[in-house]
Amino acid sequence: MSTSVAIVGVGMSSPLGLDARQSAFVLRARKLAPAGTSFPDRRGHAVGDARSRRLDDALIGGPRLLDLAAPALAEAARGLLGPSAPLPLFLALPSRRAEAEQPLGPDFLAELGRRASVPLALEHTEAFALGHASFAAALARAVESVASRAYPFALVGGVDSHHDPAVLAALDEERRLQAEGAWDGFIPSEAAAFLLVGPVEARALRAEPARAAASAGPAYARVTAVATALEPEPDAESPVIGEAATEVVRRVAAALTPPLSWVLPDVNGERHRIKEWTFVRMRNREHFDDDRTVETRLYDELGDVGAASGAVHAVWACVAFRAGFAPAREALVSLASEGPLRGAFALEAA
Repeated sequence: MSTSVAIVGVGMSSPLGLDARQSAFVLRARKLAPAGTSFPDRRGHAVGDARSRRLDDALIGGPRLLDLAAPALAEAARGLLGPSAPLPLFLALPSRRAEAEQPLGPDFLAELGRRASVPLALEHTEAFALGHASFAAALARAVESVASRAYPFALVGGVDSHHDPAVLAALDEERRLQAEGAWDGFIPSEAAAFLLVGPVEARALRAEPARAAASAGPAYARVTAVATALEPEPDAESPVIGEAATEVVRRVAAALTPPLSWVLPDVNGERHRIKEWTFVRMRNREHFDDDRTVETRLYDELGDVGAASGAVHAVWACVAFRAGFAPAREALVSLASEGPLRGAFALEAA
């Protein structure tokens, strides 16, 4: 879908920084420093991950996600100038990755709003527990909410952490962690990132004082398109690789100036994810130019942040636009869950 929604607030919490600007600049400086945990792998060695040093290493599960997400949500909400009525939140969350993983409680979203001191319209707040591509689904709903004028602004984001003994044990058993004997494993990490989105002309909100007494600061970027699709069920006789991923990139690329100037795929070093992205590029070769298309892989300097991937990529691009280090004025982000969901979205600098 093409959109006319602006990003007017951003927030991030990560192993690299306490807020969006710090995280983005330390990421740009290539300062990732994974460290050992107290969790043993199947060989008895300490599992390593990238994690936020402001959080207690013993904190896991829902409490860790809350402590990771609350300051980032509060930071994004500061994009509003003045008091506001409660806002809807559309949040990307991890899918269940291990039998012993602690499920999130039913009051997770309400508790997140309370800790962040951000009033949420809980009756219109939604969670999307679908992994890496969850953010594309959440962003599409946020865009719909703003376009419908049900609420003048909406919050959208993602949070995930691999720092959990059950999650790390399951990934280690599948040999998916970067370690001896897993040549295409990934670095487990964590992050939370949020956007505050509203109409491109936020001053129009003053005509609806019952809904909001607030306006917004200057926009970081405009969301020009967002798309999601489901990969078909795998067929052993004629395997399908990246059909839905190809389609969502094609649909979003159509809203941008050809050829694509800046793309950010959420590949994480694993062979199957790199293979799918390679197919996506080949099938959309009319949108790519080997000499002009810049490809940025944030995983290399942040690790795999799971369901927070899309939001992190969006915040990174927004900070890059505003700070002047973005390689282009348009960006396309591609997202792929371990399940069938695929997503993509495009941003244009304000």
